Amino acid sequence: MRFRVFHRTSYLYRSPVRDSYNEVRLRPATNDPLRLEFSLLNVNPPVRLQHFRDGWFNYVHFFQIPEAHSSLSIESQITVRTSTPYADNDPRGVDLESLREEPESDEMLQPFKSTSKYVEESPEAWRLGIDICDGIRGVFENAEAIMGHIHENWLYAPNTTSASTHMREVLESKRGVCQDFTHLMIGLCRTRGIPARYVSGYLYNGPHSHLRGAQASHAWCEVYVPGKGWFGLDPTNNTIADERHIKIATGRDYHDAAPISGYFDGPPAATAALQVDLTVERLDF
Repeated sequence: MRFRVFHRTSYLYRSPVRDSYNEVRLRPATNDPLRLEFSLLNVNPPVRLQHFRDGWFNYVHFFQIPEAHSSLSIESQITVRTSTPYADNDPRGVDLESLREEPESDEMLQPFKSTSKYVEESPEAWRLGIDICDGIRGVFENAEAIMGHIHENWLYAPNTTSASTHMREVLESKRGVCQDFTHLMIGLCRTRGIPARYVSGYLYNGPHSHLRGAQASHAWCEVYVPGKGWFGLDPTNNTIADERHIKIATGRDYHDAAPISGYFDGPPAATAALQVDLTVERLDF
């Protein structure tokens, strides 16, 4: 599928701030011109944009605004083609035991198998993972069972959590949004020994679709299947992550893949009013 995405985030500060520093993960990581056709990032007040690749190979823009300012706008436009690894590669049928034989497990996969900032392998999570996956041997089949359980038993409830909500709170409250369900799924997969990572991006909700989380930046989980690679699962919608899912960044959890993160200096009363405008338009009907 081919999409055009427009994403603008606007901050209006109640008092002027200065020395603002921001990192922006709004450009897909790929350098393939057949996949990423166009990418443009505009910031106002105008600044000099720089970029780097972070430890998870995400494409990160960063900028500083030393002068006092009362507002900040970050506007991203991309045109991108998507595909799905499920089209030519079936991840099912790979036993959990194969994870112990994976040669990359100690180096490349270890960060996705242990506790991170918003995810922990608590005793409660361990017990729940065992209960959900009792008798299931396949790596991907375990992940599918966890996804289905979250979708069935957790309430999708916007405005009940925040960007800093930890997995343990979601486990207890049984409610949240895509970010929360993704953290929970990652944690439960990790208790099963399955490498799992966080994906931030966008979700296309077509005219006949009824998908949750398409009105803003979306999040889902990817699990690693030995000999097959990474495969996405969307616990918010209980579906595989396919061509409708536009992947931008990955990491251990939201902290590594947040679309925008930063800080500024200013008085306590300078907290910002936030507005996000997002359009995901399909181009290849």
